Amino acid sequence: MITSLRSPQIGRVRELLETHSPKRREELGEYVVEGMRAVDTALNASESAVLELFATSEQIDRYKDRDPTLVSDDVMKKMSGTVSPQGVLAVLSLPLRKISELVDKRRIVFLSSINDPGNLGTVIRNAHAFGFDAVVLSQGSVDPFSGKVVRASVGSITAPAIFNGYSFTQSFEVVRSSHKCFALDMNGEKIGSFVGFDKLLVVLGSEAHGLPDEISSVEGVTTIAIDMPGEAESLNVATAAAIAMYEISRS
Repeated sequence: MITSLRSPQIGRVRELLETHSPKRREELGEYVVEGMRAVDTALNASESAVLELFATSEQIDRYKDRDPTLVSDDVMKKMSGTVSPQGVLAVLSLPLRKISELVDKRRIVFLSSINDPGNLGTVIRNAHAFGFDAVVLSQGSVDPFSGKVVRASVGSITAPAIFNGYSFTQSFEVVRSSHKCFALDMNGEKIGSFVGFDKLLVVLGSEAHGLPDEISSVEGVTTIAIDMPGEAESLNVATAAAIAMYEISRS
């Protein structure tokens, strides 16, 4: 049992939670999920490699078949990135994916320059909810495995495959002949039915910069817009993603 607040394991977990640099994340090769829902999802995900599991006495029996490391409540509080930890967290191996694997994914969302961790975590959760099996992030986006993003995904971080640091051109070239590509743009056609399209790539830009011209002008990309009868100027990117993915899930 770990009881010392000077345990090196605390520093290790805290660095994994607090790192925001994708480069540093790649060097570390690990990330952390917290809470029962997130840990259970990770343990049940076929592609997730759980390296170590930490649990308090309250949760230890729930995970006894997974050889957890017992820690005191104070150590868990020191490790955790939340105010009220649920008594369990796991260290996972960072999934490193090749963009060529994208062709095997049925429904994909591509995010261009998403910098808000809350928005990204919510989009990942939406992708899980609406049956999307891949999320691609462009260079310059927030680290998808930072503590804030993982918490905002509410356990969904290990569900869709995350492809980090790839350009739209790289992604589109892989799926150009196999997937229909739609990009959300305020100047696009009103969003309609997606019936008849099995494999889809949906592209969203950031709230600050919108959809880059190099995406909207590409041959083979259909721009679509969400009809807003009210007077709001735009939608939060996570909300726009949820609407688009919901409509697609109905097809």
